[in-house]
Amino acid sequence: MDATWSRVAGGSEWDLAVELANRVAAGDELPNLASPVLLDTNEVLHADITAQGWRFHAVDVSYTAPRAVAIGGPVIFGLVAASSAVARRRARREAEAVAAPQWRPLGGLRVLATDRRLLVWHEATWASVWYDAIRELRPDLEVGRLDVTFENDPPYCLAGPWVPYLAVVLTSTLARRLGVNPVRHTVEANMV
Repeated sequence: MDATWSRVAGGSEWDLAVELANRVAAGDELPNLASPVLLDTNEVLHADITAQGWRFHAVDVSYTAPRAVAIGGPVIFGLVAASSAVARRRARREAEAVAAPQWRPLGGLRVLATDRRLLVWHEATWASVWYDAIRELRPDLEVGRLDVTFENDPPYCLAGPWVPYLAVVLTSTLARRLGVNPVRHTVEANMV
């Protein structure tokens, strides 16, 4: 495979992902792209894509408990106290629901996939997601979604038309890092 082959060949994002998967299955190497950022020594860029991102985590939420002043007799005081307690419980439940772990949007992301890590451009800075920290990839390529799970960090969800292409790069790179030949294992699994 041409070491400088890239996604600019034309066609849809899906077609380019399929083409890359076929090239890798045929024994070709992943593309080597010119990097827009400074990489570590001997680090190679294989993909430069955009995606929408989410992170599954909890957040700290503060809320103001409603207050009420009761002026009048014991009946009014009791009604105000009871309605105030209900309002405080409702506010606390709403704050707990907002604070609970859930998918939180990160917005549009630029993702560079190298032979060692993902570089993610978010909030005007690059963050490194090292491959050694990844524990699981869960692709749903039909909808262009990839969930990336870590051992001690909240998972990412990436979605968009370029995500299948990224999934090919990631699975190929991670398999090779683990010393697994994904083509041989796929062929053997299909023969059983």
